[in-house]
Amino acid sequence: MKKTLTALLFICLAAALAYGGASYWVGGQAQKQHDLLIAQINRANYLDVSSKSYQRGIFSSTASTNVTVTPREGGDSINFSITSSIHHGPFVFLESPHLKGSLQPVVAVIRTRLAPGDCSDQLKKVLQKIPELESSEILTVIFYDGRGESYFDVPSFRKTLSTDEGGEVDVDWGGFTAKSKFDTSLGEVSGSYSAPSLKMTEKSQTLLAKDIQCDFNSHPGIKGISVGSMAISIGNIDVAEEGSPPFNLSSFGMQGESGVSGQTINATLRLNFDKLSAANQGVGPFAIEFEARKLDADVLSRFERLVPKFRKRDAGQAEGANEAMDVLVRDILGDLLTKSPEFEIKQLKIRTDKGDMSGRASLAFAGSGENLAGNILALLSSIDASADLKVSEALFILIAENALRDSSAQHPEEAAKSSASGLIQQLMAANIMLREDGAFKSSATYKHGILTVNGHKLDLSHLR
Repeated sequence: MKKTLTALLFICLAAALAYGGASYWVGGQAQKQHDLLIAQINRANYLDVSSKSYQRGIFSSTASTNVTVTPREGGDSINFSITSSIHHGPFVFLESPHLKGSLQPVVAVIRTRLAPGDCSDQLKKVLQKIPELESSEILTVIFYDGRGESYFDVPSFRKTLSTDEGGEVDVDWGGFTAKSKFDTSLGEVSGSYSAPSLKMTEKSQTLLAKDIQCDFNSHPGIKGISVGSMAISIGNIDVAEEGSPPFNLSSFGMQGESGVSGQTINATLRLNFDKLSAANQGVGPFAIEFEARKLDADVLSRFERLVPKFRKRDAGQAEGANEAMDVLVRDILGDLLTKSPEFEIKQLKIRTDKGDMSGRASLAFAGSGENLAGNILALLSSIDASADLKVSEALFILIAENALRDSSAQHPEEAAKSSASGLIQQLMAANIMLREDGAFKSSATYKHGILTVNGHKLDLSHLR
């Protein structure tokens, strides 16, 4: 009996030591994956992440990381620290609504939260006003095959906050959730995020946004450029203010796609919404689709590497440095044209209370293999362009009157109508615009220095 008990104790001790050793080894793999994630995050142009400390344990580790966010529009950077609790495999016992069961055969499960005491003053003020944000958490699961999943939750809250002007604003935030799947070895990521609602009320003004959704995916293309797709949708945006017409935008959508074609990149951008009501005028449905083709990957890669320098310029560089940067950008754009890129507005459709507008346009460059940035005549001769536009008379008159309105005139409304009428007569007399079925239309092409408008040619070759 004693021998049996001794044998069992020895087996249990051996199993515990083996599991501890396995967990410690897996912890090393978890640290490598943690470092890979930081390197991958640092590819974002406006985000800088660096490891502050990493305390390695047998069954779990703790990491502290510094994060700096530089706003795209310039201004002061936002600095804060995050703390990650890393639970090592080979098995992790952890309760979470995102995990299927409490027992997970994984390399690691990482729980990441803000470190409130190690944040910029700006962020500290936000956390003091909204302490619920401190419980925001990112849960990351890393599997043995290199794949991973990540979940980000920001809790909902209702607060009355003080403004810088001494007023108050009521904020009703419906929360935020995000999830993604990634493969650090392949550089692939896909996921989605959503925010159910945001309502802000200040005095007699109310802003309400509902059903914000986003789906995205990204994978390596060529020359270090990532390609993929993103789709953003917003159910409704409503703005109401006493004494002003209400603003409403419904069913807004934006979709972007990019892909590899040979040694070039193609990209498409679409914008659409069902209805826009503002200033007692209605627009919608609205749709526009833009496509860029044959974009040279080498040139795009060079441009992408310049983005950090753009941030420094926005932060304030010497005038000479700004001029040098502008010359470099023009040179890169000139190189982009050497590979004959193509740009096209494939569709433009607008419906309004004053009628409809539709059109399309294309622009291509017959690149000669040389940078055209310094040769404007060679650039003009390389262009192949076309455009078609049709707009209702009532809508064109409205646009023209608003564009030509002079508030300093004695009778602004009458002056604007007179100017719009004169413009229409001039455009029609020059054959730039034709009247057809209650609408104005125009068709133009430009090729080899010859401009053709509504079937009439204007030879520009003498400008070469």
